[in-house]
Amino acid sequence: MSQPSRLNYVYAVGRVRALETFLIQQAVFREAAETTDFSAALKVIYDAGRYPEDLIKARNSDDIDTFLAREGENVKREAAELIPEKDVLDAFLLADDPEESLAAARRSGYPFLREFTRRRIDLANIKRFSRAKYLGIPAEEFKIHLLRGGFMEPKVFLDRYTLPPAELCAKSGGSDYCDLIIRATDALEERETFVVLERESENFLMRYLRLARRFTFGPEPVFAYAEAKKKELRLIRLVGVGKFIQLPAELLKERISETYV
Repeated sequence: MSQPSRLNYVYAVGRVRALETFLIQQAVFREAAETTDFSAALKVIYDAGRYPEDLIKARNSDDIDTFLAREGENVKREAAELIPEKDVLDAFLLADDPEESLAAARRSGYPFLREFTRRRIDLANIKRFSRAKYLGIPAEEFKIHLLRGGFMEPKVFLDRYTLPPAELCAKSGGSDYCDLIIRATDALEERETFVVLERESENFLMRYLRLARRFTFGPEPVFAYAEAKKKELRLIRLVGVGKFIQLPAELLKERISETYV
């Protein structure tokens, strides 16, 4: 079956190019983290983006979650309006089930979507590998939680399960994940924190998503925008809840990953 014309995305790409101007930069979230209180942080975010006033009317973390759940549904609805191909849309909507998302990305026939999803699986496995080793979970128990379909075969993780985490770097699909693994391992050994692993995994995926800007027409810019918007909502929650529970600014800023713009 022939692939639909990329020209089917002319309107959608034009639309997301306009919407991208409203995406919030990482510097804004870092500024919000340094404000004096919860309300001030939300005001900084509100002024930089394009959200309804319900954002600055939030008074606690439950209000934030209610607001973000509604905005998350808006992102899904907008994606459905802009993406005319079922498999492309499913690759986005099924993100919580990476293996199903990968199956949809493969059916779509677009390499960018397929490779993004395979990288997401790799990073999920790297995180599971690191946590399982830290918690001393037996290899057989860890094995059943490995996702299939990434660039790194499950055998790579299992063969190195008894070795130091940094040894995973040698078989991490070339040098793609080496810097991430080394930095995350150092942070875990020195400070017993997974923050660096989480942040650098998000950074890795965001840097890949930015490559979608190279495509003039097609699903790639639309898919990347939808993923970027979803990530923005997670950062709003991170900063909003962090300020509500009075997390120190430096600890909060350490958790803020890169954004699409």
